[in-house]
Amino acid sequence: MTSSETPVSPGLSSRKYGEELTYDPQFSGPVKSRSCTDIICLFLFVSFLAGWCVVAFFAYREGDPRILVYPTDSEGNVCGYGEFQDKPYLFFFDLMKCASPKVLATGCLTPQVCVSECPRETFLANENLPNADEMKKKLICKYNVTKEGKSLKSLVDEEHCARLYLKSIPVFGRCLPELLIPGTSDKRVRDENDNIIKDGNEDITYEAVANATNSLAKFLSLTEIGTKIFSDFKTSWYFLLGGLVFSMVISLIWIVLMRWLAGIMVWLSLILVLAFLVFGCYYSTTKYIALKNIPGSDAKFRITWDIKSYLALRDTWLAFAVISGVIFTILFLIIIFLRKRIVIAIALIKQASRSVGTMPSTLLFPIIPYLLMLLFIVFWCAVALYIASSGKASFVVADAPAGSKVKNGTMCNPKKYTDATGAGIKCLFHTYGLKNNIYTSQFYNLFGLFWALFFIVGLGQVSLSGAFASYYWTRDKKKDIPSFAIGGGFYRCIRYHLGSIAFGSVLLATCRMIRVMLEYIDKKCKKYDNAFTRAILCCMKCCFWCLEKFLKLINKNAYIMIAIYGKNFCSSARKAFLLLMRNILRVVVLDKITDFLLFMGMLVVVAFSVAVSFYFFATDQQIYKGIPPMNYNLLPPIVIGFGSYLIASGFFSVYGMAVDTLFLCFLEDCERNDGTVEKPYFMSKELMKILHKKNKFRDLSPAK
Repeated sequence: MTSSETPVSPGLSSRKYGEELTYDPQFSGPVKSRSCTDIICLFLFVSFLAGWCVVAFFAYREGDPRILVYPTDSEGNVCGYGEFQDKPYLFFFDLMKCASPKVLATGCLTPQVCVSECPRETFLANENLPNADEMKKKLICKYNVTKEGKSLKSLVDEEHCARLYLKSIPVFGRCLPELLIPGTSDKRVRDENDNIIKDGNEDITYEAVANATNSLAKFLSLTEIGTKIFSDFKTSWYFLLGGLVFSMVISLIWIVLMRWLAGIMVWLSLILVLAFLVFGCYYSTTKYIALKNIPGSDAKFRITWDIKSYLALRDTWLAFAVISGVIFTILFLIIIFLRKRIVIAIALIKQASRSVGTMPSTLLFPIIPYLLMLLFIVFWCAVALYIASSGKASFVVADAPAGSKVKNGTMCNPKKYTDATGAGIKCLFHTYGLKNNIYTSQFYNLFGLFWALFFIVGLGQVSLSGAFASYYWTRDKKKDIPSFAIGGGFYRCIRYHLGSIAFGSVLLATCRMIRVMLEYIDKKCKKYDNAFTRAILCCMKCCFWCLEKFLKLINKNAYIMIAIYGKNFCSSARKAFLLLMRNILRVVVLDKITDFLLFMGMLVVVAFSVAVSFYFFATDQQIYKGIPPMNYNLLPPIVIGFGSYLIASGFFSVYGMAVDTLFLCFLEDCERNDGTVEKPYFMSKELMKILHKKNKFRDLSPAK
């Protein structure tokens, strides 16, 4: 026994985790004779998809996403749509009533009407002024209100028209005050004639209006940010697309080099990551020292969208330096203590590289699952919007007098309060209330998304593992590899094993749905501030997170066994689990090291793409004069970094699946064979050399 091999107790493995596999002269990779597996699960999945289509049909028939986009007036009419198409903006009669903290739950309890344009001036109706008749023309009133024959006082007092409105701007279809506070110390709101606007006997100030529209002001701030981001996308989309193409080229070059220089590329990845961390620590420390005498650099963190304000703080660079140093130390120690295991993992990656190079079509295969995922995500988004918009309009009580049986904000029927004379009670539109079955429909829709996405992931894993298993269990890998192994793996998956994939994916979907429900419950319980409840929910979320990770591990290895032996999900999962447990030390150390090394390679590709985009967009140096001015210079590096991560993960996921498949085949190879003439190993010569194994019959030739 050498230091490179992991000791395993045969007696212990036989008692606890089943008998080791025995030599089978007929076994040569994925079996040809198969039958359909887990058919009942396939029928359930198809039935679920049919039910999903039914939900989508009823949501499409009853819903209209436009009502979620356009504002709605007090009577439930949609502004800018239908008969109100020429009135796209929503006007609030009295924005001061929006100051209540209950406004998010009850809505703004003031009459609201659709108008063709927002007020361009500040106006206050005053019946005591001599030009009252001229003021009547400027009034903004409810629909079908006749101004002729009525006095200005009656129109305002009976709330047919708004007494006051401020100069406003449209924000997502809502008329919000244009809060331009003058430079003088006088903060009172004045009309176009410089008259002070009063609310009863009190002057209206800009601060009071700002407080009344606080939630709308936050919405305005987010809208402004969204508008700027959209503008940046619009002006620089071709540069972003070029950056994504550049990251794809880098990923492809890296993968191609892995075909011949796997060992060098892996060590290069580790060295580059370490060098990047050292440089990050050095640069952050330098910036921390340089900002020592800069005014304001010692200020506390403040949440803002201005990224440059963070970079002007010493604490930011101190945090970067500490994080870089800690990660470097941990990574360096891992490399030092696991260097022998890294050598074995590199040999496994080399074999994976050869298999990918022999079957280059495997690099293009992930396009099919990604397109299917995109299709289901778009379908889910559309169904979710139609379901959310399929509810009926709900109305709430407003202006209920003190001592009334009904309270402001309670649900009401507009027809019931239309004839309520003398009480002054209003029944105003609040939102599109959810029907009882809408929660169920959204739950069904979300679960369908999870199940479909995990199903597609399983489809790709079974297909790829079938191709890589065919490669490993072939003696002469130059002549006997199937011409289109990925096609064979995909065919076997579609023809026989969709039911097993449905079985494994529904387990993951159920676990993910439980996690979503726990997050929802946690969000609802935060307002109670109960430490015991928070602790219980935290433990449950942690447990189900671990369970999902475990299920993903079991699923992936079960899919590999399904691709090789063609058995059902439970049998394959049991077989894979016992095989892994019999070689648990190799699994924990060797397999996870290969995943870590591949992740380092992917990290280098992403970091290089982000660094180049950051150098072009986020530095003061103008590398290329054609780059348009942007509101947020860090937006391109962020977008390109996220996109390059997705692109690189697509390429490296093929390597990851190749490594996992070849690793399981390697474990079986070690159990089935012993290197004799009767039972030679299938593993590569390099892997045999590192593990101090050899095929004895090859020693007969002096040249070997």
